[in-house]
Formats: sequence, C-alpha cells, structure tokens
Amino acid sequence: MTFQVDPIKDAQYNIHPFTHVHETSDKTLDYVDLVAIDLSKYTDTPEGQESRRALAKQLHNALSTYGFFYVTGHGIEKERIDHLYSVAQSILELPDEIKYKHLAGALRSDDEDRSVSLGAERGGGFKPRQYWAMKNGVRDQIEHYNFLDLLHDKLMTEQNHPEIAKAYLEEVAEYYRLLHHTVLKKITVLCDIILEIPEGTIWEKNFKVVPEDRDASGSGFGRFMMYHGMSPEDEAKTDDTWLRGHSDSTAFTFITSQPMASLQIRDYYTGKWRYIPYLPNAFVVNIGDAMEFITGGYFKSTIHRVVKPPADQLYNRRLGLIYFSKPSAKSVIDPEAVNSPLLERLGYTKPEEWDRIEYAKWDDEKGRLFGRKDLNNTQTDEPLPVKLYGRYAERWHQASGPKVFT
Repeated sequence: MTFQVDPIKDAQYNIHPFTHVHETSDKTLDYVDLVAIDLSKYTDTPEGQESRRALAKQLHNALSTYGFFYVTGHGIEKERIDHLYSVAQSILELPDEIKYKHLAGALRSDDEDRSVSLGAERGGGFKPRQYWAMKNGVRDQIEHYNFLDLLHDKLMTEQNHPEIAKAYLEEVAEYYRLLHHTVLKKITVLCDIILEIPEGTIWEKNFKVVPEDRDASGSGFGRFMMYHGMSPEDEAKTDDTWLRGHSDSTAFTFITSQPMASLQIRDYYTGKWRYIPYLPNAFVVNIGDAMEFITGGYFKSTIHRVVKPPADQLYNRRLGLIYFSKPSAKSVIDPEAVNSPLLERLGYTKPEEWDRIEYAKWDDEKGRLFGRKDLNNTQTDEPLPVKLYGRYAERWHQASGPKVFT
C-alpha cells in the first residue's frame, strides 16, 4: 500500500518534522558489528528456498551470540517512517493536562496497584517522566506512549486515546501491522530454518493473529518513546545512564535505527558495554526473553540500555518508534514446545529449575518489576536479582564463549 500524507490533517494537528541529531564525529566509541538481514532477498516461494536458507545462515550466528541484528530491505517506505516520527513528536508534545487524562498507569511505578493495572510498561497511554526508579535515588527523564491491540480492527479502538492519536490511529496501526505480518513473519520463518523445523511452525504456534481474539493471537504493542536527557547531577549518579540495562520480556523488539549514539548492548561474553551503530532506514532487532526460553537459552535475550550521547550530540532529544512483538498468551515458552532437532542435538533442553509456563504468566510477573524502587535503587548497573518460575527476570547471565556458525 502506497503511503500518502494528508497535509490538511497535518496542519490541523500541528504535525511537523522531527529533526534527528547529526551523526557523531567521536571516533573513540566502541561499536558492535551487527549482521544486516536484507529482506529484499527473501523470496516466499518454493523456488526461493535457497534465498531463505542463505538469510537464515546469516541470522543464525546473530541470534545465538549477541541476539541483536539489523533488518534492511524491509519494504516499509522511509516517508511512512518519517511521518510517523512527526506524529509521535506531536503526541508526546501534548500538554500535561491532556497527558494526565490518558495515562497508562500511575505517576510512579511504586504507586501502581498491579492487581488491576498493567502499569506504564505495558498499559495503553502515556508514561510520564520520573515514573521509574534508577540507581542512587535518581528517577528517569523518559516519556512514552503505548498503543495496544493494533492488530485488531475493533479492539484497538477501545483504548482511551487523545484526539490526535485517534486521528492517526489507522496510520499507526498500518505501520505496526506491516511489521508484524510482513517483517516479523519472515524473521520467524528464518528461525524455523535455523531450528530445523518446518517453515511456518513458529508463526503458527506463537504469532499468527486471530481477528478480535486477544488470547488466541500473537500480539505486540507499539511505543513512541522520547528521551529528554538528565541533569548533570543525575547523570553523575547513574554513570550517564538514561535507561538502565534490561532484557525485554517479549519475543522480538523492532527499533528504528537512528543517529544518536546512545543505545548499547552488554556484550554477552565479556560483560562490556558496546554501542549499536546507526544504519539508515534499518530496524535494530533484538531477541526478547520469550524467544530465549522457547529455544532453551540458544537464542540470546541480551541486556541493553540507553546512555548519554557523545558531546557533539548533547542537548537533543532521542525519539524511538518501537514494536514489542509478543507470542500469544497461551504459548508455552519452553523448548519442548518447538521440538527442534538442532536444539536436541546441541543439548538445549528445559532446565530442571524452570517451571512450565505460558507466556502470559512471564509477561505479567516481569512487568511488575521494572522501575520498582526496592529493586532498582542499587549502587551498580544491575537491579537486585529476582527469579520467576525458576528463571531470572533479567538476562544478566554470561556464557563461556562465542559459538560461531559458518
């Protein structure tokens, strides 16, 4: 579907271009070298099997080592993404009196009644600044807006959106549906090939969408996320960290690549923090906990964070368009559910201490922890360790050494 802008509507809602910071000239930054999966080479026909196998071979090492990679050639127009940045900017620039009518949760994470609230992490609407507790008594300076149920025509309209979000809801949904039904689906097929299971297995078991049925559907939520920077005093207390290190509870996360040098991953093998380079018109994709569990720890859900950018990028905002894709609520997130010859051959089975759980349980329990003062007000990078169903809530573990596949 060709993307078109409605200039009259844009003028009505003060939609104006978001200006990204220029690329840094700092040559001292330690960047990680990520593989780029060019989906323009993906051919979805029996004759295209060799093209899919070649892409899967590229992806294999990325998933089993760092858990991060790029997607290029995805077919989503740059104009569509640029316009969505503009819409996101205008939504996040709404006055506080409007934002407070559309909060995703409470004003502080510790004030949430988690028996009834999903919280700002997973609820629909705005997360305000200072919602999350960080180390040494600091609170964050990030705000975001979450869109729920975008894969369902009727369910997505049930969220209490402000007027501007309602006006652009179809455009927002179309973008995230392209990610789910086209980009994510192709990635899951490449994972099937890696795991030596029939193509379409992971999609059918975990991500296919049943219209207007939340529980039976693979899902996800869209997020517009703005980083405003912190005071020098707070940055000193957090060692220049704007968003603490964490792993995502979900399956695959898609982030629009952008020039601000501030997204870092914690090297799975050395524990060292390394920057993600900017790759124009690409998505940065990372594995979440759900896919690590589904593969018995073979795919890596790597810790990542956002830090203060280099000196020549300071005093600029960082705006991200993010898609957190999720397996269906009833998906069993253990390797036995996949029945992969590769995992069996390599010995990746469910550890004895893991309880057998469905994804909804993991998502619900982990979602209660992020930003809680009693867990995050520490003196180190790491929050206090918590185990849920026999599994650590955050993936701060390290392996003994890289496994490289050629």
